[in-house]
Amino acid sequence: MKTIDITKAISPKSDQLNADDLLVGPRTIRIRDVQVSNGEQPVSIFFDGDDNKPWKPAKSALRVLAAVWGGNAAKWIGMHCTLFNDESVTWAGVAVGGIRVSHMEGLSKPRTLNLTKTRGKKAAVTIQPLIIERESKADKFRARLFEVAEDAEKSVADAWAKVPEDVKTELGADLIDQLLEIEKAAQDHRENDPNAAVDALNESLG
Repeated sequence: MKTIDITKAISPKSDQLNADDLLVGPRTIRIRDVQVSNGEQPVSIFFDGDDNKPWKPAKSALRVLAAVWGGNAAKWIGMHCTLFNDESVTWAGVAVGGIRVSHMEGLSKPRTLNLTKTRGKKAAVTIQPLIIERESKADKFRARLFEVAEDAEKSVADAWAKVPEDVKTELGADLIDQLLEIEKAAQDHRENDPNAAVDALNESLG
């Protein structure tokens, strides 16, 4: 059957990614650059195929990215996440929709974050693991290293030392810094989230 794609025709005219761009469904992006400037939306996240229309995340989405990938946004480059239009997002009491994160690469299991929603109030947000299909030997090492970065009993530095040199070359020198950021973010989550220890215990008990 013939397919006629009208998504570009219905896209809002704007210099950035909008919630309306996701009306047809969630979108998984690969980050290619992050830029910070002044203004109400200081962070611009550029991604593959963005048509130079970056995603300018709200503070809640930025907190999610930083909680999982660490606060150094330079280490987010090359990572994948899935964005969706949360129609429950309100502005001045009216539901207008907003871009939220549902899945992130670098997680091997769901992670629940308690984020500030409004002044003095927090809400739990659960981010799901994003599994990127991989074929090569290096890709399998990469996926395993991400799992190690989350594991309280394992060390990224120790795991990286065991990776063959040819695989390290293929993975790229920046990956170890990226993994260390994720490891630190996971450690901070365990130390600062009172529910993290309980979640870990429940998981170990099955």
